[in-house]
Amino acid sequence: MSTLEIPRRATWVWIGLVAATCVTWWFGADHPLAAISVKFATGGAVAIAFAKAYFIGSEFMELRSAPVILRCAFAGWVTVVGGAAIVLSIC
Repeated sequence: MSTLEIPRRATWVWIGLVAATCVTWWFGADHPLAAISVKFATGGAVAIAFAKAYFIGSEFMELRSAPVILRCAFAGWVTVVGGAAIVLSIC
């Protein structure tokens, strides 16, 4: 009888994504950061969203093992578009 092998890396990434989703939800709910600055909370939520996009692309779309040019293009896209979205959300 064979045992079911659990992919540990994917499991930890999934747990991190769930935790990041909870933090993003917390940013949108009534919390102390909203009293300080709604723009800061919005920028944080956008940053978390693009970090999640990076991890989803790297782990679950298997870009981690893709050719270097594709990994760099994806990381560049996440950085440029995510940075622009953060700047636009806090301005």
